[in-house]
Amino acid sequence: MPKIKILSADVANKIAAGEVVERPASVVKELIENAVDADSTSIRVEIRAGGKRLIRVTDNGTGMEREDALLALERHATSKVSRIEDLENIQTFGFRGEALASIASVSNFELLTRTTDAIQGTKINVDGGVFRSVEESGCSPGTHISINNLFHNVPARLKFLKTDTTEMNHIIKQVTWAALAHPKIHFMLIHNGKTVLDVRGCDSNIERARLVYGKEFADNLIEFDEELPDFKLTGLLGKPEFTKPNRDYQLFFMNQRPIRSAMIGAALKEALGATVQSGRHAVAILFMTLEPDTVDVNVHPAKIEVRFKNERTIFTGIVKMIRSVINKEKFIPKIETSTETQPTPNEKSNIETKTPISSKPFIRPRPTIAPEIDTETPDTTKTEEKATKTVETERKETEPIEEVETEPSNDDTKTVVQPSQQTIPEGATLKLLDFDNVELKTNLFKTYIVAEGEDKVFFIDQHVAAERVLYERFVNQLKSDGIPVQGLLLPVTVEVTPQQLAILKVHAELFSKVGFELEEFGANTLLIRAIPAPLPTRTAAQTITDLLDKLPDQPHEEVELPKAIDDALITLACRSAVKAGDTLDSKEMINLVRELSEAKLPFNCPHSRPIIIEMGRDELERRFHRS
Repeated sequence: MPKIKILSADVANKIAAGEVVERPASVVKELIENAVDADSTSIRVEIRAGGKRLIRVTDNGTGMEREDALLALERHATSKVSRIEDLENIQTFGFRGEALASIASVSNFELLTRTTDAIQGTKINVDGGVFRSVEESGCSPGTHISINNLFHNVPARLKFLKTDTTEMNHIIKQVTWAALAHPKIHFMLIHNGKTVLDVRGCDSNIERARLVYGKEFADNLIEFDEELPDFKLTGLLGKPEFTKPNRDYQLFFMNQRPIRSAMIGAALKEALGATVQSGRHAVAILFMTLEPDTVDVNVHPAKIEVRFKNERTIFTGIVKMIRSVINKEKFIPKIETSTETQPTPNEKSNIETKTPISSKPFIRPRPTIAPEIDTETPDTTKTEEKATKTVETERKETEPIEEVETEPSNDDTKTVVQPSQQTIPEGATLKLLDFDNVELKTNLFKTYIVAEGEDKVFFIDQHVAAERVLYERFVNQLKSDGIPVQGLLLPVTVEVTPQQLAILKVHAELFSKVGFELEEFGANTLLIRAIPAPLPTRTAAQTITDLLDKLPDQPHEEVELPKAIDDALITLACRSAVKAGDTLDSKEMINLVRELSEAKLPFNCPHSRPIIIEMGRDELERRFHRS
C-alpha cells in the first residue's frame, strides 16, 4: 500500500489558507490588493466583530465576467502570470491566484461582480470551499466580496484569533497602509456600523498623511523626492523634534507595496541615527520605486517580505538620499509656541476691564547697564553717574523711546548689572550653513553661542558642536593617515580592574588605532605613554576607563570592529571637545561655527543631541504678544 497520496482539493485549499489567511487582516489585505489591481478609484471595507463575523470589501473597479469569476475561485488561477519569466516583472499585487480560493475554503463566501458594459452581474456563493450557487444578479459595476464567519470550519484556527479590538487594530493597519500607498484611491473603513477611516483620493503623499493621521501630524513631516540611477525614493520624514517611542510610524513601500524590511530599517537608522535621541525613533514613510526585475516579491506567502538582488546598493542609496534630505531641510529643532489655551476675545475683555492699580499704564523702565565698574573707587555716586551716562548714550544711538510716566520708586539707586567678560565685535559675521547675513551676538552661560539671522535667532551648544566637528575629523583622519598621536613626556598611570584589563587585551588593536599607546605596569595598572593629539592629558585616564567599560568582553567579530571603532571615536570626541563653562573668545566661536557648517551632519552630535536650535522672530513676538 503506497504511503504517499494526493491531497484532496479541500485539504489543499485549507493548507493554503493557513499560509495566506493568518487572520482577518490578511483577508482584508488580499481583497484590497485585488481591488487595486482592478483599477478601482474607491474601496470600501466593512467589518463586524473584528472581522470574525463579517468582512465585506466593495470596489468600483473593472469587475469580472461570469467565466472569470468562476476561475478566480480555483487554485493557481491568475490573469497576471503565464510564464516563469513573468515572475521577474511583476507590477501587480495579487498575482498568485490562491487568495480567493483559500479564503472561500475557510468561510461563508459570496462574490458579486459586474463589468462596466454588462447588463447583469454574477453572484457566486461558496461555503467552506464547496460551491453552493452561481447565478445572475443585479449590482453596480465592480466587485463586492463578503466573508462571513471566517474559520467557522477550522475551529483550531478560530480559537487562536485575538479579541475583536486586537484583530480590528490589525485591519486598521492594513487599510491605512493601503491608503498611504495609493493616495489617489478613496478608502473607507467601517466597523460595527461606525466609520473608522474615510479618506478621499488626493494627489500627494503629504495630503494623504494629513487625511489619515491629522493636520498636526502632517505639519511635522517633510516631503521629499530623491533619485539615484538605480532607484527613486520619495516620502515623508518627521522633523527633528518629531519622534516616537516605537517604530510604528516607520512604514516602507516598494513599488506601492507595503513591505517589511530589516535592511531598509537599518539604512534609515544609519542615516538618521545621529539626529534621533536615544530611546526615540524617527517618523518615516518611505516609497521606493525600482525596476521589478531587481526585487523578488515572491519570497513570502503574504508578499509582505521581499528580497532585493543588490541589497548593498539599496542600503547605501537610502542612506545617501536620506542624508541629502537632512542637509537640504536643515534638521534644526525650532522653538514653537506652546499649546496652552489662549484667552478668548471675551476672556481678554474681562481681563482688561478689571480695576487697574493706577489710572495710567505701568511700564517697567529699562534696566541701567554699565559697561564697566571702577572697582578702585568705592564712591557709589561715581558709579551712578557712569551708569546714567551709559543709558543716555544708548538712547541717543538707538531709536527714540516713547516717554511714559512710570511707577514711582522708593529707591533712587540705579540698577547696575555686571557686564559680560566677552565682548563681541559689532557686525561679527558667521558662516552658519547656507544662511545669509548671520551675525554672532553673544555667548550665554559660557555654553551657548547666540547668532542672529534674518528674522530668526540661533542657539548653538558649543560642546556638542565641537564634539561633532572633532568626531568627523577623527573619522576622516582614521581613513587617511591616522589620528595624530601625542607622546607624553611623563607617562600617566591609570588604575583598572581585572575585568577592564582583560577587555584591554581583547581590544588592544582598537586602542592603538585611535591613538593610545598603553603599557601594563604592575598589577592592574597601566602606563599611558601616548594619547590622541586633540585629547587633553587630564582626561586621558577617564577616557580609557570609559572605553573599557563600553567594550564587550568577548573577542569581536570582524563585522563588529567598525562599530567598536566608531564608539571609541565618539568617546574620544566627547572628551576632547570644549565643555560647557569653557570661555571662548569671538574668534574661537566664529571658527567653531564655520567648521560645524562644513560637517556632513551639522545638526546633531554623535550622541544624537541637537547642536542648533532656532527661534523665529515671529515666535518671539508671539511670546511678547506683539502678534
